[in-house]
Formats: sequence, structure tokens, C-alpha cells
Amino acid sequence: MESKIYKFHLKQFPLILISLFLLFGCISVPQNMTTSQPGSCGNKSDLLAINQLQGSGHRSPYDGQEVRCVPGIVTAIDGNGFYMQSEIPDEDANTSEGIYVDLLAFASVKVGDEILVASGEIREYNPAGLGENSLTRTSIRTSELEVLSNGNKLPAPVLIGEGGRDIPDRIIENDVEGYVGRNAALFDPEEDGMDFYESLESMRVQVNNALAVSSINSCNEVTVVADGGKNTSGLSPIGVLLLAEDDANPERIMLDDKFIRMPDILVGDVFTQPIVGIIDYDFGNFRIQPTEKLVFQSKGLVQQITDVEPLELKSTQLSVANLNLLNLSHLESPQRIESFAYMIVEKLGSPDILVLQEVMDDDGRLSSNIVSANKNLETFAGEIKRRGGPLYHWFSIDPERNADGGVEGGNIRVVIMFRMDRGMKFLSASPGEAGQEVGLTGQGANVSLTQNPGLIWPNNSAFRQSRKPIVAQFQFLEQNFFVIGAHFNSKGPDGPLYGDRQPPNLDSEKQRIAQAKAVNGFVKDILEIDPQAKILVAGDLNDFPWSVSIQTLTGEQLTNLFDTIDRTLWFTYIHEGNAQVMDQMLLSEAFMQNLVGFKPLNLNSVLPADQQLSDHDPIIAILDFAYYE
Repeated sequence: MESKIYKFHLKQFPLILISLFLLFGCISVPQNMTTSQPGSCGNKSDLLAINQLQGSGHRSPYDGQEVRCVPGIVTAIDGNGFYMQSEIPDEDANTSEGIYVDLLAFASVKVGDEILVASGEIREYNPAGLGENSLTRTSIRTSELEVLSNGNKLPAPVLIGEGGRDIPDRIIENDVEGYVGRNAALFDPEEDGMDFYESLESMRVQVNNALAVSSINSCNEVTVVADGGKNTSGLSPIGVLLLAEDDANPERIMLDDKFIRMPDILVGDVFTQPIVGIIDYDFGNFRIQPTEKLVFQSKGLVQQITDVEPLELKSTQLSVANLNLLNLSHLESPQRIESFAYMIVEKLGSPDILVLQEVMDDDGRLSSNIVSANKNLETFAGEIKRRGGPLYHWFSIDPERNADGGVEGGNIRVVIMFRMDRGMKFLSASPGEAGQEVGLTGQGANVSLTQNPGLIWPNNSAFRQSRKPIVAQFQFLEQNFFVIGAHFNSKGPDGPLYGDRQPPNLDSEKQRIAQAKAVNGFVKDILEIDPQAKILVAGDLNDFPWSVSIQTLTGEQLTNLFDTIDRTLWFTYIHEGNAQVMDQMLLSEAFMQNLVGFKPLNLNSVLPADQQLSDHDPIIAILDFAYYE
């Protein structure tokens, strides 16, 4: 006999009844029941709850399988499909009640519609941004669905934070050694931020009393913490979330603009109404896609942070600043030239020495044989002078064409600019050239460079397709000192904090460690000749003070000046809501005796992207030579 199953007329059975019999196993049989061939959604066993599809892990137990009869309510719609959620959840917080429906054919659906996905394929796919190192997002690919009813109340959002589900505040993932997607049994939403957000994937959530810990970035993203930062582990007194060696801040929540227009939110702004949206994942981050207008109040914190006045120096003091100029070009960005000049004069007080990264050649990104940056630097120095600053001179060694990394054609390099109107001078020697290694000559306190400026081991493989460190020697109040400017290779190749590979791969670190070893080796060479040599190393070092590369650079010869200030000030850069140190300054032991003060000036990182001159902040040190007159 051919087998048959019963099929209910679903439009007579609202979704809540379907959900009830999924939960409690009971339903009445209507008088108008009809029969159909196998493949209908008539029996309890035919219906699949979303939490069953999601499972308690990062990948669905149904991945790659055909599924049928999945009910849900549409909670949000995008260009390729929609999000839907069970109306009645199960009692397992580890299993998400939401899922994304990827439409293979046109379907007219609206938010609030009851939907039955008649059939489809469960697919774990890598969303935009990372490729294979991305976590996956669970979806149903379908061209068969039925709208059961319209205008239904949406499932209540899950409150995350105080009064709801506690957000992990320190650990992103500490169970997996390898690939998250291959370790289904290691799932700990109570402790691991990655698992916490996965357990809410595609669900509606709510955040109360949110506090912005980043300003809007170039991708229209903003990062917040819940409950005014009340239960946040790394919140600084000025309202940014500080990255620490043992704290990756999983409590930070990224807001995105899939369903709304993101307003111009700034660090320190407070949200006066709850944030409601869908938990999503792409570009290596979990995020909330708000579905309702964001209502917030500006506290003017950014204005307070960036409203700084330069210190007055004594006649025996010098100031040294470091700043990444983010591909400075007088042709491509004359307005930025003007704004940087204003910053240097009015905010930094026209430092005696400027160690600058990412100065491009004279024709910017154009693919030509030009590698000189003299016109670029002449324009920059002229604008500083026009703004009331001093006359700046500079040390710049032109790189070989397209040999130092950075933007194609830009030929970025590290430059040392300096003023001589306050009594400082440089030691006379012929300047070095690309590929020419600087050496040392003289004995004891008379040690000097064979070229001034010169390049530190430019042919070392550590600096292949990366900026070569520059070194120069100066004199002030009859005391000689060395300045080394560096720009280590980018962390760009490293894996994201929320990537599939855990712990995140640090592909860039090996080269950076080798670069740090080379610079530290040159410092050692100087100190072997003169143990009392005054040496300053500054630059965009693209790593954290506790990292292997910076510890290698520091060694026993140098002191990182961030170790001399309070940890609440430890940031020069904000990435995905984590405030962190990328730009650093180090001194030899003898030079530490001259140190009067050091601080980062957060003039860029707290600003919205369209107002930033650079994504890095300047750092500045004051050195007093009176002790050795």
C-alpha cells in the first residue's frame, strides 16, 4: 500500500499553535484535514524548530541537508532574503531562535509575516570580508515558502547586559586550539564572547543605556557597551575601551547600518532609548544591525579630549613627537597638509623633532620613477611656517621604487623633521642612500654615524617590502643623542579576534619580530661603544607594548615610555572599538634620566572617520638636558 501522511490546512493554524505542539507535542486534528503524498507539513515530526537547525554550536547539525517545514516570523528584510525567528523559544540559551532565509526566487514578504519554509537547504556560509577564516552564518536557501498571516507581533528581543543575559567581559575564545567550526563540542556562551554572540545569531536583541566607545568609522560602524559601561572591564576614565594583554573586550558591541542610516555618533555619546536589532556576523565581527532609529545624546567628550594646549618648554628642554601622517601628499591632500600643520603648531607646540611615517613621494600614488619627497616636504614645512611655526629641516632617504610597501606608487618612508632655532644641531656627515647600510665610528662618547642620516640594515630580509628604519644624530647643549625612526610592518595579515582560527593567527608577527631584533641590534652596537649613549626610538610599530616584537625591541637596552604613564592612557589608535597602543617611543637608560614627561595626544583616534587626519594619534616626550650641563 502506498504510504500517506496528513497535511493540515496551515492557514487555520497560527504559528503559535505550531510552536506549541513543537514544544508540548499536542495538537487537535481539524475536521477539514486532507491527505497528500509524503513531503507535506502535516505531522508534528515534519516541523523543524529554528533552534534545532541552529544547534548549540557554531555550525548547524543540519549543514548541507535538505530540511522541510520550518516556521518563523519575519523580523527584518535585506536585499537577498530575510531574518526570521521562532515565536516561542525553547529553554536552552545556547541555541539561537533566529535564522537567515536566503531566497533563491522572488517572494513578497513583510516584517511581521508568519512564514513556513516548505523546503530548503541548510547552508553554513562565509559572509563578506574574510574568506575561509570567517565564522559561518547559518541560513536556509529556499524558493519554497508560504506566508501564513501578516502583521504579527515580533518576538520580544533578548535583553543583553544588566537584567538580561550577561555579556562575557574578558574572553573571546579560550577553549579552541584550531578551528572553531571543527570543534562543535567546545561551546561556552557564559564565558566566551564568540560563543555568546553565536547563541544569539540572527535573533532580535536589546541593549539598554548604551555608551559609545568609538566614533562612527568609514564603514558607518559604531561600537558601544551596554548599561553605560557599568559592567565593562576595560573602560577608561575618558570613555574608551582599552585593549589589554588578557582582555580583548568581548563586551564591546558593534552597530552597523544594514537597516538604518547611522547617525554621526561620537565617543562618549549616550543612548537615551534602547537599541533593538538583529545579531549578525560579517567582516570578522559579530554586530547588531539596528532595526529601529537610534536615539542618543552627545556629551561633548570628543571636544574635551581634543582640546589640548602645548606645554611651554624651558630653554634646556626639547620636545620629540611621533606621528603617522597616513599617506601624506601635497598633491592628493593639500587640505590635510594644512590641517597637519595646524596640529603641529597649535596642538603639539612645534616640537623640536618630528618622527613621521607615511610621507609619500612627490607625485603621490602615480606610477612613475619619482621617489623623492622633497617637494612634498617643502610644501609641508612651508605650511607650518605660514601657520606661525618655525622653519623645519628634514632627513629623508629616498627608497627604491615600490620596495618599501604601502600604497602602490606612493613610496612611503620615515622622515625626521627638526628645527634648529632653539640651539639644537645635527652632526655633520654625508647622508645615506637607499640600500646603503649606516655604520658607527669613533670611541666612547665620541661615537657617531658614518652617514647622517643613515638606514639601519636596509638589506636585511626583515625589511623586504617594508620601511627601512632611519637614524640621525643630533646635539643639544653639547650633548649628543641618536634618533631612530621606524615603521614596522602592518598587522593587516593577522587573523581577526572573531575569526574561525583560534587563537587568531599572527601571520605578520614573524617579520615584525625580525625588524625589532634588527633595530635592537643597532641600539646594542651603539651602547657597546658608549654605554651612556642617549638613544630615542620612535615610530608606528604596529604592535602592542606586551607583544613579542615590542619586547624584542625593548630588550634590556630600552624603556618603553608607555611604561612610565598610567595604563588608562594607553591608546593611540582605535580598531573595532578596542583602544590600543600602536605608536611608541623608547629611550636608552642614559636618556631616561632626561625624561620630564610623555603622553599620547588623542587628536585623531576619537574623531569620526571623516574628521580624522590620520588613524593614529601623535605621541610626545619632553626631555630636559639641564641635568647634564
